[in-house]
Amino acid sequence: MIQLPSHRCAELDTDLTPENTSNHAPRRRVKSIRSRVLSVLFLTGAIGIIVSFTLATQLTRISQRTDLKQTSQTIATAVLQLVQNHASQQAIDDTTDAAKGYYVAVYTNGKKTFSTPETSKLGGQVTSTTTSVNGIYKVLVVAPHADPTPVSAELTAISAVVIIGVLIGAFWATSIIAREIGNSVEATTKVVSRIESGDLSARIESALPPEFDRLASAFDRMAKTLEEGDEEQRRFLSDLAHEIATPIGAVSGLAIAIADHIIDDSDEIEEASSLISSETKRIRSLLDDLRSLNQLEFLETVSREDFSAVELTRSLHGRFINSARENSIQIEIDTEEAQMHQDRRLIEMVLNNFMTNAIRYSNENSTINITGKNQSDDFYRVTVADQGIGIKEEELTKIFERLYRVDEARDRERGGSGLGLAIARRASLNVGGHIEVESTYQQGSSFSLIFPKSIQDGDR
Repeated sequence: MIQLPSHRCAELDTDLTPENTSNHAPRRRVKSIRSRVLSVLFLTGAIGIIVSFTLATQLTRISQRTDLKQTSQTIATAVLQLVQNHASQQAIDDTTDAAKGYYVAVYTNGKKTFSTPETSKLGGQVTSTTTSVNGIYKVLVVAPHADPTPVSAELTAISAVVIIGVLIGAFWATSIIAREIGNSVEATTKVVSRIESGDLSARIESALPPEFDRLASAFDRMAKTLEEGDEEQRRFLSDLAHEIATPIGAVSGLAIAIADHIIDDSDEIEEASSLISSETKRIRSLLDDLRSLNQLEFLETVSREDFSAVELTRSLHGRFINSARENSIQIEIDTEEAQMHQDRRLIEMVLNNFMTNAIRYSNENSTINITGKNQSDDFYRVTVADQGIGIKEEELTKIFERLYRVDEARDRERGGSGLGLAIARRASLNVGGHIEVESTYQQGSSFSLIFPKSIQDGDR
């Protein structure tokens, strides 16, 4: 059975209510995305326009200052030539009048001998000074303030076109995004609703655009896992019902026969009572295994203790030596020493299952070998190898399924529940390990538990 933590179930219940699976909620989310994209694009366009205006203004001002500088220098050179040539005052006045707005001053031996009227329009930042070769004459020219740069009609029009283009493009792009995401969310919601209603075969597949391939693949894998888990659960429940029904039917039939005196011979009654006791033990064993498996699946913590590998295999040998002798089977041990800090109870649960199966399926006068080897500095391997009936290759992938039996008739006869290896696999996972199996049909099997020598919190 696939279990979900309670808080996860609550989240699923909240997300998949009819109110939340309607089209309104996804659409609201999509509109929110559209608003965000529009805001970002509009802000980007506004920043771009401001920057372009600023750059254009600065470039124009730089150009104006360059022109003022060149004009000032030209005026200063022209006036200096007139002064050096002792031109008339009228000629100098005519030249300075032509340079309207510029302030011109002439110095002779450091004394101002001529200047134009100063005005408030003078900039003071752009000046030109020219001095004669002999240093007698010096001309100073101060340019006027640069006129504020008006925004041209062309630049205004271009900016307006840019803004409109950005807005149109943004609206068009977000409309496409909204439509695609909205359709994708709607398609996904329909699939989720089908799964919620019990149709675990529902898949997204190609319902989403290529950009959502990873999401669709992950969702479909999840749905496939749920479907396989549901099928496994149904099969397990069916097999479990059959497993319980068989001994209950036998017990019920024999009990009724005894009660109705259909069986009244003392030997027959004794035989029937023995069968009732045997079948009752089978039911009790099955229920105990189910309880163990359920506890292991919900086990959150492991108990840790220190022990040695030699001690582990020797105790395993001691527990099963009498049972092996009753079946004319020998047990041999070959163990490398290693110190463990592990959950010994769970490890022994796995190894007990290996030994039980090895004895159950071994032939008389055969040998079971228990070997313990250091797999690496951090991992240890314990192997139980028998010389029994073996397992067919096509059955190796099924032996860990619940209630699966390799030899159904023989296993029923000897009382196996078919849950032992499922319990062993779950226990091996709980100690951070795994199980490896090698088998040759009619020659024997080898089951190995590989596990960390020391397990810490978070290792599982």
